Amino acid sequence: MSPQTTLRTHGRRSRLQRARALLLLSCAGSLLGCATPTRDKVWLEAYSWWTRPSEQRAFDRVLGIYNSNHHDDSEAVNQVTKDVNADEVRATLTARLLAGAPPSTFQANAGADLLRWTAMDTTESALPSASRIAPLKPLFDRTGLSDALPQDLHEALLAGPSRLPYAVPLNIHRLNLIYYNTAALERYMTDHAGQSFLDPALLCPEDVAARLADPDAKLELRVAVGTRDSFTLTLLALESVLPAVAGAIPYNEVTGGTLYDELFLGNLPEARWRGPVRRALQCVQYLSRSFLRDEALSWADALHRVETGDADFSVMGDWANGELKPALADGRVNAQPFPGSEGTFVFTSDTFPLPAAAPYAAQSEELLRTLASAEAQLAFSEEKGSIPARKDIPSEVVQARLGARAAQTRRDFEAPQIHKSIATSGLFPPYYPDDLSTRLATMTSAGASKSSIESVIALLRNAQPLLARWQRRITQGQQGP
Repeated sequence: MSPQTTLRTHGRRSRLQRARALLLLSCAGSLLGCATPTRDKVWLEAYSWWTRPSEQRAFDRVLGIYNSNHHDDSEAVNQVTKDVNADEVRATLTARLLAGAPPSTFQANAGADLLRWTAMDTTESALPSASRIAPLKPLFDRTGLSDALPQDLHEALLAGPSRLPYAVPLNIHRLNLIYYNTAALERYMTDHAGQSFLDPALLCPEDVAARLADPDAKLELRVAVGTRDSFTLTLLALESVLPAVAGAIPYNEVTGGTLYDELFLGNLPEARWRGPVRRALQCVQYLSRSFLRDEALSWADALHRVETGDADFSVMGDWANGELKPALADGRVNAQPFPGSEGTFVFTSDTFPLPAAAPYAAQSEELLRTLASAEAQLAFSEEKGSIPARKDIPSEVVQARLGARAAQTRRDFEAPQIHKSIATSGLFPPYYPDDLSTRLATMTSAGASKSSIESVIALLRNAQPLLARWQRRITQGQQGP
C-alpha cells in the first residue's frame, strides 16, 4: 500500500471516528431521537372465571395495581373475559396445565380445588414430582402471609408431608347467606301475624316429611335460585341448609369438626349422618316447591329478581354484595346468615398459585406478591363484597374502606364461637362424582318424588371412600396411598 493510500485510509477512519463521536454526543443530548428500541413487554395471563361486571372491576383493580408498578417491563391481563362458567374455565386450565403450557397464574378456590394440582397422577419419568404448581414458602415469608392469614384459611393452602403453602389467597367469602327483599319481608309479616320468613322453623318445619306427602303443601314464598349455574343447588342444600339442620355441634372431639366437616372428609359412618342429611334434603325439596321456575336464571339473575321485588329471597355467597351494591346501600335488599346456620361460617377464598411451568416465573411471582398486599386485597374486596384474607389489616381500616357489612363479616370469621367450615369446593376431590348437581336438580324439580332424595344420599354414601382417600393424598403427597 502506498503512503498516499495509507494517508487516505487513515483520514477516512479519523473522519468516521469523529462522526461516531458526534453521533453519540447527539444521542446523549436527545434520547428521543437515538434511544435504543425498548424490549417488548412481558404479558402475564391471569386466568379467572369472573365475568360479571362487579367481579371484573374487582380483579381489574388488582391487576391495575401491579401494572402501575411494573409498566416498563410487564403487564398482567385477565385472560377470561367472555361469558363462560367456572367449569369451562377449569376444563381449559386442566388442558393447559397437563400440556405443560400454563398461564402465569389462575384462580382456584382454597382447599381441594387448588390442591388437586399438587397430587396429580403421572407416568412421565421427566417429572420428579407430579405437582403442577410450585410451593410458595419463600414468598409467604417475604410477604408475611405465614403470620397474616387466619389459621382455617392457611390450613386450606397446605399440602404434602412438609405442609407447604401453594397459593396466595386474595380474600375470604361467606357462602351460607340469604339475601331478601326488605319490602317483601314486611308484607309477609303483615299478612302472617308477624311471622318472619327468616324463621328456621318455617323454612325447615319439624313435620317436613308429612308436608312432602301432601303434593299441595308449599310455602307462600317466591324463591329465586339460579339453576343455570351448577353450583347454586349445592350451595343451597349442602352449604346452607345442611349446616342449619346439623348445627355447629362437634362430631369430632379432637378437631371439633361438625357433621358437615366430618361427612365431607369421609370420617363419619353412615348411621351418624344419614338422618340429618335426609332431613336437610327434605327441607330443600319442600322449599323448592316455592322456586321460580325459570331454568334460564343465573345466580346473578336470581339476585336481581330479589332486588326488583319479583322474588322474596335467594341464597348465595357474599359475592352478591358486589352485584347488589346499590340495593344493599339503600336498604331494598338485606342479608344475613341462612336461618339456623348462624353458628357456622362456610367460607371459601379466591387463591392464585404459581404454575410449576409458568412462563416468566419471576414476573409471575411478583404478580402474586401484589395479590398478597393489603392494598390489593382491600381494593378487591371494595368491589367484590368479600373481606381481605390478611388478618393484619387493622379493623378500623376494614370499617372505613369496606363498610359495616364487611366489618361484621370479619368479626364473625374471627369469632371463636362461630365454627369455620370450608366450602365443598375445598373438600371434593377432582374425581368426586360429577352428577351431584344433576341429582339435586332432579330432587328439586316440579313434582319430584322422595326417591330423588335417596338418590342424593346414595351418591354421598358411595363417595365416602373417595373423600377419605383424597385427604390422605393431600396430606401425604403423591406417594400417599
